[in-house]
Amino acid sequence: MDARRNDIGGAADGRIGPPGRWPSFSDPRFRLFLRHWAERRVGLVVPRSAIDPAALKPCLPYVYLMRYDPAFDTFICTLSGELVNQAWGTTLMGKRPHDFMPASSAALANEIYRRIVLTPILHVGHRHSGSPDVPVKAAERLVVPLSDADGRPYGLFGLSVYHFDPIAEATYAPHVGSNFTEYFCADLPADLPPE
Repeated sequence: MDARRNDIGGAADGRIGPPGRWPSFSDPRFRLFLRHWAERRVGLVVPRSAIDPAALKPCLPYVYLMRYDPAFDTFICTLSGELVNQAWGTTLMGKRPHDFMPASSAALANEIYRRIVLTPILHVGHRHSGSPDVPVKAAERLVVPLSDADGRPYGLFGLSVYHFDPIAEATYAPHVGSNFTEYFCADLPADLPPE
């Protein structure tokens, strides 16, 4: 087995996706987002400038963009959709993970974000907060790496669909689970994912 497959950050709920296969999604927003990224690949990743918001219109309320700041080894949010902000209860623009997440969650997020950008990988996650029986908030996410115009790591682009009731403070949300799968960009198929 490839040594890089043995370390996915020590997270017990993570696994490596099968080489030569795209992640699959039933939600058309995820399929659109993934195909948009795949169509614009230059090498293993997509230049930030290649993202076309008009082509992703159904996804825009659910997207966020995080720029990697190597000087501080962290990420800064440069774009966050309306429903992402609503789920977090604040705008994420201009914030680092530790500005809007608990310290332990921010440390794990930063670790995952670094792997996405520096390895590079696609990250498919399903997460809930609260008890497994009655989660307070659940999210499904797809996060992809971006490069700058010269091919260097730029940051990440994510799509998160949240399941919660913002009016009633989410006393119930569908149980999504708590796990993730990472797909090495070097192992993705040359062809495009299904529409």
